Amino acid sequence: MRYGVIFSCQDPEGSPIGHPAVYESALACAVAAEEQGYDWINVTEHHVAADGYLPALFVLLAAMAARTERIRLSTGMLILTLHNPLRIAEEAAVLDIISGGRVTLGVAAGYRQVEFAAMQVDYRTRGKRFVESLELMRLAWTGDPFTFSGDIFQLPELVVRPVPIQRPGIPLWLGGTTEVALRRVVRHGAPVFPGATDEIAVVAQRMASYDRLRAEIAPNHPVGPRELVLPRLAVVADSTKEARRRALPGIRAMLQTYQSWGLPVDFTQMLSNWDLLDDLVIAGDPDHCRACVERYASLGLTDLLLQFAMPTLEPAVIAESQARFMAEVATPAAEVRV
Repeated sequence: MRYGVIFSCQDPEGSPIGHPAVYESALACAVAAEEQGYDWINVTEHHVAADGYLPALFVLLAAMAARTERIRLSTGMLILTLHNPLRIAEEAAVLDIISGGRVTLGVAAGYRQVEFAAMQVDYRTRGKRFVESLELMRLAWTGDPFTFSGDIFQLPELVVRPVPIQRPGIPLWLGGTTEVALRRVVRHGAPVFPGATDEIAVVAQRMASYDRLRAEIAPNHPVGPRELVLPRLAVVADSTKEARRRALPGIRAMLQTYQSWGLPVDFTQMLSNWDLLDDLVIAGDPDHCRACVERYASLGLTDLLLQFAMPTLEPAVIAESQARFMAEVATPAAEVRV
């Protein structure tokens, strides 16, 4: 299993931390993550969010790339439909070059209508826009001349350079867990990437659908390895009671934010019941956290992305959890790096 750390750089109104300290902590934790043996640094995007949820992924990843040498740099997720896909292809290629070929681009279609309104993108077109954007990035990364005529984008012959170090292009993670989205995941040879609010039973259902589609598609189309990338909020402490005490304000801030954005789940009961929360988060002493990881491993988990840097948590608490997880919880990392 491979392990990563997630940063969303949120700082809700009334938080004592402040965004300068949040970003300073993220950069320090990125350097430490490489030293501690993590495989991934992952950043995730939203826009026009009251808590300042990270809106500039490549800016932060470039700063992290300049401070590290080995660790993979990923987005999970970049909301591709809010951007010009050629601009994303160009910026990702530059990041891949300056990082020495360490980028994985996780992309999703998005769901918050206010973001589409803010970026002046028609929300109703996001499905077609996402599919065409994926194809345009693939063409851009060839470095060869191409034209494109789609429902959303019409482009004359052009060439996009520089190309990424990784060939034939930057590896992709694709968001979405509907039947249509999972079929696209399989055809692109990408892993399943459920959301941070998907319970274990839901993740198991996603994997069952993924396996069925792999079996259906494989005879006529090459498929990639069977992979599951899962994000989880996490805190490690001396006791499970103390970990839960430390974690709860950050968990509450995250889940209430998602709920306010229209996610069709009511987290009220879950926030007062750790039997339910344990299906979504990893918060406890090392033994408890290790048991949580083993539950996910039984689903075929290949990559566990951990968000220690939750909103309202002190940087020292974040740094301690990150260090302790790799030292006291994680099983030995795989020899082969993705």
